Amino acid sequence: MSNSPAFAGFDPARRQRFERALNVAGAGTVLLQTNINRTVQQIHHRELGTAAVLPRKPMSGNAEYINRRTPGSSAEWIDDTTEPTEGTGTYVQVSLPCKTLIVRGKVTRKLQATGRSYGDVLAGEIVGRTGDFSETFEDGLVTGDIAIDADQFDGLITLTQATASQIILQTTTVTGDALTLDKLDETIDAVKGSGNRSDLVILASRKGRRLLNAQLQAQQQFNDMVEIAAGFRVRTYDGIPLITTTGMPDVLTFNGTKVTAYSGSVTTAIIVVNTRYCYIAELTPLTVMPLAKSSSQFDEFDIFWDGALTLANTLGAAILVGIAA
Repeated sequence: MSNSPAFAGFDPARRQRFERALNVAGAGTVLLQTNINRTVQQIHHRELGTAAVLPRKPMSGNAEYINRRTPGSSAEWIDDTTEPTEGTGTYVQVSLPCKTLIVRGKVTRKLQATGRSYGDVLAGEIVGRTGDFSETFEDGLVTGDIAIDADQFDGLITLTQATASQIILQTTTVTGDALTLDKLDETIDAVKGSGNRSDLVILASRKGRRLLNAQLQAQQQFNDMVEIAAGFRVRTYDGIPLITTTGMPDVLTFNGTKVTAYSGSVTTAIIVVNTRYCYIAELTPLTVMPLAKSSSQFDEFDIFWDGALTLANTLGAAILVGIAA
């Protein structure tokens, strides 16, 4: 074959490589360099709405301390000779303890060396672990419960249900009932400052959002779009942004008066929050910290956050429970 006129123009080295390629079975796949897509796909489908819309405020100390006042007796109409009735409000100080959420990642030295051809493996793992952190954080903001895990803070369901007047029942049937707009309106009205719609957000699961959309379409009500923090455009109900969160389960256990467990049944809930009174207090914002090397074989890092979910005013949020999912 090397004496063929077709190879006359090749120098000896190129001729040899070409002959090898033609004489090796499957050369079309064996001798080609694999081209790897540089984008590492994160296999999760999450809506981190609660963490995105709640304001963040700095805190100090071991907890966020809130002073709450219950009003005294009402004012009264009197004549010009009657002494007014003395009455004062009552005060209580509550503390919301600072909690820590953390994840750790590790990438081996050899993996970083072999992966340099298509990207920074360590940076990619940091991005991935940040996503893992955010998923747990979103869940905690909605379903966190100190009674279940003393190391986490109470989430919105627990904080809101602590005040009986802020629990609105769609039904008393434990399997729930179809969502109705009048009950959602009642939930909105139960929130302090609900007249100023710009301060409110509605938090629902994907299923809860679809149930609300179905009600709006059935009654030929059309919801507009509004731009919220970070430039996201979301639908609204009665001028209130409708925020989707995958932290809200569709398998809540409902006992006819409140949510008693975050799994095991067939109901969901919708929470209406006034962001003037509900916020995330941060002692340490999200931080990525490389760890000291203890081995030549790998690099480790921690991603951590310290803070507390704060409902400063007990009337600053309301929850609609008993919605059949």
